[in-house]
Parts: sequence; structure tokens; C-alpha cells
Amino acid sequence: MSSLQVLSTTTIHAPNHPNHHTIHLTPWDLQFLPFEYNQFGYLYHHPTNLDVSNQIEHLKNSFTSTLHLLHPLTGRLKITHHEDNTISCSINCNNDGALFVHAVAENITVADIFKVAKVTPIHHSFYAMNGFKNYNGTSQPLLAVQVTELVDGIFIGCTINHVTGDGNLFAYFINSWARFSKGCVKMSTLPIFERWFPKGIECPIRFPFKIEQQSNLEEKKLNPSERIFHFTKENIAKLKFKANLEAGTTNISSLQALFTHLWRSFIRSKELDPQTDVKFVLDIGVKKRLVPQLPENYYGVAVIECVVSMKAGELLGDGGLGKGALEMNKIIALHNDEKLRSEYKNWLTKPSFTITRDDAGNVNSLVIGSSPWFEFYESDFGWGKPVGVRSGYESKRNGKVYVYGCVEKGNMELEVCQPYEILVAMGNDPEFMMELS
Repeated sequence: MSSLQVLSTTTIHAPNHPNHHTIHLTPWDLQFLPFEYNQFGYLYHHPTNLDVSNQIEHLKNSFTSTLHLLHPLTGRLKITHHEDNTISCSINCNNDGALFVHAVAENITVADIFKVAKVTPIHHSFYAMNGFKNYNGTSQPLLAVQVTELVDGIFIGCTINHVTGDGNLFAYFINSWARFSKGCVKMSTLPIFERWFPKGIECPIRFPFKIEQQSNLEEKKLNPSERIFHFTKENIAKLKFKANLEAGTTNISSLQALFTHLWRSFIRSKELDPQTDVKFVLDIGVKKRLVPQLPENYYGVAVIECVVSMKAGELLGDGGLGKGALEMNKIIALHNDEKLRSEYKNWLTKPSFTITRDDAGNVNSLVIGSSPWFEFYESDFGWGKPVGVRSGYESKRNGKVYVYGCVEKGNMELEVCQPYEILVAMGNDPEFMMELS
């Protein structure tokens, strides 16, 4: 394989930028300050007769048009220090610009990246702005895209500051860019960037947060291996049926059954003692759980972390698929309007920033990122929908799992980060692999 060569880097400003203004942030946004920027990549075949040089310029122009719609992404974070030794953080919509990077990987094909279960090392060079935390957004762009030419395709790597929004915003951005690229000049719905605050909450929210202390918490990355596991909608339906049958209910969802299936294989592969405490961590959306609901086009962060804890033996015993999935279902269901508002206000009293680390406290945990419901595969720039969606390296560590939908509706992919020997054991786990396509 060849190395990657960056041909150009351009700062792009939003055209017709609205008047300079500030967007105050919620606890849901602020919780991501210590984390790395979020990275998602989209892999495309292109026609053999495509004029790539003209297409790159066209992508840059349509990217500029998209920034008019998503102008906060051309701003910077602003951290204000207050007299009571607290700080506040907001998005300063100053139009300092987003990055557009053009690169080429001359000897890399689409198949080199996509048609292997293991994620290839060069894939991680397809993203700009590696090595930054979200709080670095005070001086660094909040959005950077890197368009990399391949032998027979294009890879579009997007790096977005997670404080600006969650996966719904990322999907809206890439799909809007694709529509502008195909000539669409008007969106059916416009994004709402102003944040939701319960009555009585004073803005901006103040909290203690010392960047120096956060920097000292740099986690030791153990360079996890990565593998893609693909599930068909038929096999997912079988898992859902089995989980509900074992639990004696009809409430367990396809995703809860799939996650528990993965969780069980992880425990078997690690050969954990039955009395070992294990955790499964996932983000759940809050828009539809609040009363009244948040608008569908609300594009601040609208997720909250949910932790499911069990004993390894409970999951691996008879009916373990149903038990684990039912426990996951119950924990998620607890997050109603009352609980969400309570946790929101509790954060104001005692702000907390979770740092995911590769240490003894997390070696028996799985942490889910992304969602199959994000419409990443709808992003057609004019040469077809993506053949694959992948995540970047920055937020990966042992125990991290990214879940995606697929081109084939109902199918799902799990991008699993674990030590090599664990991934090998999972690949040799007959109960886990029998449900794969």
C-alpha cells in the first residue's frame, strides 16, 4: 500500500454569514468537552469516466454552499472565565472557517478499504485534524473534511467537534452536502441550533473545568485492533425473536437483542469469571422522551449516557440473551421526561466529564457509538450511495463499538475495537458467528 499525500488545505467561510452571535450550550453538549473530535468516513466507487479534478472542485463549492446552512460549524468555541473560578463555554459564530483538505492515495482501491473484515491502518490517514480534543475548538476549526482520491473511488473523511452536535447533526451535514452537490438549492427543513434549557436555568451555564487537569488525564491508548462484523436483517430478526422468547416479552428491540448477542460473545472470548461485573454503555436519544418533545430538526447534542450492569454469569447462563436484552430494555425505559430533567439539573449542581480510558476500570466494558438510524447511507453526491461507512481513529480504544446501518435496509455492521486476541476469539465463537451472514 502507498502513503497518502495531501495536495491542498483550504479554509472555507460560510457565504452570507448571519450576524455574529453566540450559542449557549447545555450539559448534553458540555459533557463532550474532554473527548476527541468525532470522525466518520464515507467510501464511494466512482465511474471510470469521472473527471476527478473537476469533481473535487465541485465538492469544494458545494461544501461552501452547505456551510451557509450550517454556519455554526464555521465558528469557534469560546471559553469565558468567571470570578467564582468557574468557566462557561459557548459556540462563537464568528465565521473563522472550516477546513477542506484534498489528498490522494495513488495505489489504494475501494476494495483495499472495504472488502476486508479488518480495518486497514492507512484508513486512519483519511481524516484531517487528528490529535485534538473538543475543548481545542477555541482555536481549531469545528469542522474539517478531507476528500481523498483512490484508484477507483473517493473517501470523504469528516472531523467534527462533538460539542456542536451528535450523530444526527453529522448525518444532516453529510446528506445536505450531498444534496447541494447534486444541485439541490433548498432544504425541506432548516436546522435549529439554539439549545433547549428548562425554565429557570440561567445561561450561560457555569461549571468547574481546568483544561490543564484534563490534559493530565490523557488516556493510554493501547492501539486496539478493529474488525467489522456484518449482520443481515434476517439474522437480526432471529435474535430479536429469541431474546423476546427467552424473556417472555415482546418489548425487546432488534438493537437490544443484537447488542446483547455481542456482549455475550465478548464475555465468552475473555473467559471471565461468572461473578465478574460487566457493563454495557450506550447513548440514548432524548428528543422524543421529553414532554413536550424536542423538534426533529433540533441539532444540538440530544443524547444521554445509559449504563447497563450485570454479572458475567447472568449473561452466559440459560436464557442469557433474553435476560441481558430485557435488562437493557428496562434501564433505557427508565429515562422518561422526569428522569431526564432531574439528571439535567443534577449536572448543574455536580458537573461530571466521563473520560473513557484503557485501564482496569473499563476492561470489562463495551461502549457503543453511532447508530444504525443515522442516515449516513443516503449521502449520494452524484455517483451513487456510499459502499461503506467507517469511523476514524481518534476516539477508538479497547471496548469501543460503532454500529452502522448498511446499503441494504435492515442490515447492520458492528465495528469492534478490541485487542487482537479477543477479536480472534470472537471470530472463532460459533454461537456468535452463526448469526452472521
